[in-house]
Amino acid sequence: MTARRAARALWWDAPMPPEHRTTLRVALFGAVLGALLSWVTSRGLIDDTYITLSYARNLAEHGHWGMTPGLMSNAATSPLNVALLAGCLLLVQPFAGMDGELALGVLTTLLGALAGWWSARAAARLELSAAWPAAALVVVLANPFLVSALGLEVVLLFTAMTGLLAAGLAGRPVLYGLVAAAGLLARLDMVVFVVVLALACTGILRRLPLAVLACVVACLPWFAFSWWWLGSAIPDTFVIKTNQRNFGEGRTYLRGLWTHYAPNTPLTVAVSVVAAALGVLVLALLVLSLLRRRARPGTGGLLGLGVGGVGYFAVYSVLGVPPYQWYYVPPMAALSFVAVLGTGVLLGRRAVRRPGAVVAGALAVAALAGLVVSVPATARSLPWPYPPVFANFATPAEYRRIGAEVGRVVGDQRVASPGEIGTLAYSCDCEIIDQFSDPSYLQGVIDARTAESGPLLRRLLEFNYTHRDPPPAQPTPFVLRWTDAGADPALGIDSWPTTQGTWQRRSVLVLLPG
Repeated sequence: MTARRAARALWWDAPMPPEHRTTLRVALFGAVLGALLSWVTSRGLIDDTYITLSYARNLAEHGHWGMTPGLMSNAATSPLNVALLAGCLLLVQPFAGMDGELALGVLTTLLGALAGWWSARAAARLELSAAWPAAALVVVLANPFLVSALGLEVVLLFTAMTGLLAAGLAGRPVLYGLVAAAGLLARLDMVVFVVVLALACTGILRRLPLAVLACVVACLPWFAFSWWWLGSAIPDTFVIKTNQRNFGEGRTYLRGLWTHYAPNTPLTVAVSVVAAALGVLVLALLVLSLLRRRARPGTGGLLGLGVGGVGYFAVYSVLGVPPYQWYYVPPMAALSFVAVLGTGVLLGRRAVRRPGAVVAGALAVAALAGLVVSVPATARSLPWPYPPVFANFATPAEYRRIGAEVGRVVGDQRVASPGEIGTLAYSCDCEIIDQFSDPSYLQGVIDARTAESGPLLRRLLEFNYTHRDPPPAQPTPFVLRWTDAGADPALGIDSWPTTQGTWQRRSVLVLLPG
């Protein structure tokens, strides 16, 4: 027998340890779940998802960091998500061309597998059977708010959470630092989870300098490049989003679930928050068990993840940012994950037996049932035309059709966006202009945000924008504007009736001379 055949026989015939088999099964389950959710949502992605897909397509096709082909911009909140999507676009290009929805499906499948792997490793440290991490994946990924924001960094953030927890429970500081770097590149506010989990996991806390060094080495090059070349170390969305007040009086992050979403989709909000509310209860019971010295090994890491979720919600509430649906996903995901695995920890030895598996399965079935009933009746076809939480001014199909037609009309000339730019820009593949795509449009907002900040934040913003040199504003020959359904669009070059969001209000989008 040749050496190659002997090695192959050893590879195939070697028995796999039971814990690795279990981990692999949960990872495969996560991949299947990610692929299924990707297919269900593939034709109903929200507008902001297409901002990310536009950045990814330009990066994959032209090596260009920007939302539109001709302008460099820095309004992609998640650089890592953009880079991963660009890689997946290159992967699918030989078979399907630059199909953004397919690339997103590939990435979500891979992230689901990785989240499953790390969830299984964390569950093993908590002495739980495979049913618990599998159920946790379902409960988190079937959350209507997460599913409605698929394509943004929501799945990537959840995957980073599972990685931080698994590395923290295993006491692996280098891996923890690398996952922390990925989390920060996925979204800078992941620093809340990174810090809290590091303090909660004794294996990381004891070797904290090593974890910090690994994190800095992995993520500092991007932030330095972004600061020097793109004109800002942090994405411009920090200024854009913190300056927005277009949701109405009292509709901030703290109250947004009840004042903005619940009046129109009360069932969806209820389904989305129930697992997180259970997570808060489980978190309190875990703290109580810790105080009574009855906590199982690894409970501290689980507590850290739950406290990170609560802390994230508190930070965003203090900032007073608008209630964008994806902002609620990190605390919902963290607390829902704690709700499932924490229940297993509280059940103790019963969690590894059949009754524990039945409880885990019941939680998963309840989560799937909640997702199904949260979908509006008008969207109950597969793939769905729009998700359960949806408030764009037109359906994705309408925006895709309008964008393609606008591209044919304007050609290579610039057109100002009507307020929502993502799907139009992706479908048009032309120079649609607003704060997300043209740095010159954003400069006034940056100046105003800097001027109104306190002394410390003002100095930080001035340092952050040291190398910012936006191009001068260019003439914009066309503009897209909304009018009421009853208005006369005759003065426009072209017009398109739309169905405005989940609430089925009619409007008309008109193309006008600039």
